[in-house]
Parts: sequence; structure tokens; C-alpha cells
Amino acid sequence: MERKIFEFHCHYLFKMSKQEMLDIFKEEFENTDVKKVCFLSIPQEYSSKGELIINKDQNELGLFLKKSFSPNAYAFAGLVHPKKYYSKEEIKKDFLKQVESYYEQGFDGMKMLEGYPTFIKYTGQGIDSEIYDDFYKFCEEHRFPIVMHVANPDENWNILEADKYAIELGRVYDSTYPSKEEITNQVFNVLKKFPRLTLILAHFGFFSKHYEDAERFMSYQNTYLDTTPGGEQFIHISKELNKWMPFIKKYQDRIVYGSDFYAFIKDENFEISYKRRPTFLKQYFETSSTHTYLGEEFKGINLAKDILEKIYYSNAERLLGSPKKIK
Repeated sequence: MERKIFEFHCHYLFKMSKQEMLDIFKEEFENTDVKKVCFLSIPQEYSSKGELIINKDQNELGLFLKKSFSPNAYAFAGLVHPKKYYSKEEIKKDFLKQVESYYEQGFDGMKMLEGYPTFIKYTGQGIDSEIYDDFYKFCEEHRFPIVMHVANPDENWNILEADKYAIELGRVYDSTYPSKEEITNQVFNVLKKFPRLTLILAHFGFFSKHYEDAERFMSYQNTYLDTTPGGEQFIHISKELNKWMPFIKKYQDRIVYGSDFYAFIKDENFEISYKRRPTFLKQYFETSSTHTYLGEEFKGINLAKDILEKIYYSNAERLLGSPKKIK
């Protein structure tokens, strides 16, 4: 089939010149059939040791990339948090002011890494904290979509099950972190207060071992899941296709394509770096044969072409419409 991809989950965290980044993205998009793209900002994050990592140019760079790939690009901003958590009421006002500004500037939505276990641990604020209430209310009322990272794979809470990659990066969580169940429940607390919120959970919500939670999440009218690999959710799903294939068909209009795309640094691993996840998704969704991904064997589910077209492109296009004008 002729492939046309709307890449809904693209980051730009590697340090390089703007021109180098543009050139690399252009090459990568051409080689992976990406026709439209959504750039997601991460202005700050926390290391496993609680160190605050500030990426101060992320929001501005997102708009730059959107403009550079216009009219086929979108940009989602990220909230900038205070270094210290003072009055919750003042932070609440600040977050509202920020989202109003991002909306006016021409961003197309918001990216939240705030559901990451380290983020919650070191800020002491769950994603259902009152500090976000006015922010969520604005996004709900203006149909301003949010892409949210929620928790992580189940095995990251068990050192005996976590993969080598997660252990090396410090993504294994003990009792000092919120549990996966706690973080998932926070999502439902948000939706209980803001049921019309347009919310896209990255990495299929890390729901591959929690079918009931996935159904509950998708029972809201404006909820979506993106396909970005993580913890190899789809390999887990393959083991229970009797449940998950009907789920994918039922919600085929609210699943969007994402692969955690980056402008990868050009080194000896360049070809592997940017093609690994898109190749995995292509093999998984388009074939019925057996493949290997990161040392684990899986079999493709060979989706019908009309469903593929929706997931790859038209669902995201319908969700976002035309890019907002940059001011």
C-alpha cells in the first residue's frame, strides 16, 4: 500500500544547530513516508536522581520547526514549572496564563510529561492536582488537545522484570514513587472533572496489561491513544489479541500514529536510530509474519487498509484540523 504518515509524536531534544536539525528531519521524514508532523515540547524533566533538567528553548523551537515545515506541521507547547512550589493558587494562575499565551501564539495543543513517575515524585504534584484545574478547564473549553505521558510500563515497578534499558536509565521505581495504579487513577480523576477534555495518551497509555482501564479511558468522547512504542506495548497486546483486536477495530477512529521521532545525531547508528520504531510499527500493523524487535519476537496483526489509513493519517488530521496561525 502507498503509505502516508502523520507523525503525531515528534521530539527535538538533541543539541544541534537549527539548520542541521532541519536537514536531518527532512531526510528522515522523506525516508519514513512522513507527510505531516506534530512537534511536542519538553521544556523540563527530572532525572532519576531528582535533578531538574531545563530545556528552556523548547517551546520557541517548536514554533520555529512548525513554521519551517509549514503548512504540514503542528506544535504542542509544554508548561514551564517553577523551580520551587510556592502558593498553589499562584501556580494555578500562572499555568492558566501560560496556556492562554500558547494558544494565542499559535500552538496547536499541549504536551504533558507531568504524568511521568519522576516528575510526580519530585514535584509532589499529581496530574490531578488543583494547580492544573484552570489549565485543564481552558483546554476543555477551547478544544485545545493535550498529549500526556502517563506512568510507564508495568515492569518498571519490578527490578526483576524491568529491561536492561530501563535499569540503565534509572527508570525502575520503588515505594518512594507513586504506583502505576495511582497515576492511572489520577487520569480518571482529571476526566471526572473535565469529561470533554481532548486527551491523547502517549504509548497507548501503557494499557497493554490493563484492558479494562483502556476501555474506561476510551469511554470518554474526546479521548485518544497514540501508537508510540514503549515497553513494547504491542508485543504484550499480541498475547491477548482476542481482546485487543476488537478494541482496535472499535476505536479505529481514535488511535493516532506516533513513534517518538527525533532528529537523531548523524553517527554510525543514524540509520538504525530513526528507522527502528517506524519499522517496528510498519511490521506490526502491516504484516502477518514474524519479526524481531530489540531481541523479542513478535507477529504482525495485518490491519485492514482502511483502518491503517485512519491510524496512519486521517485520524490525526481530523483531530487537529488546519494548523493554527503563528503570531
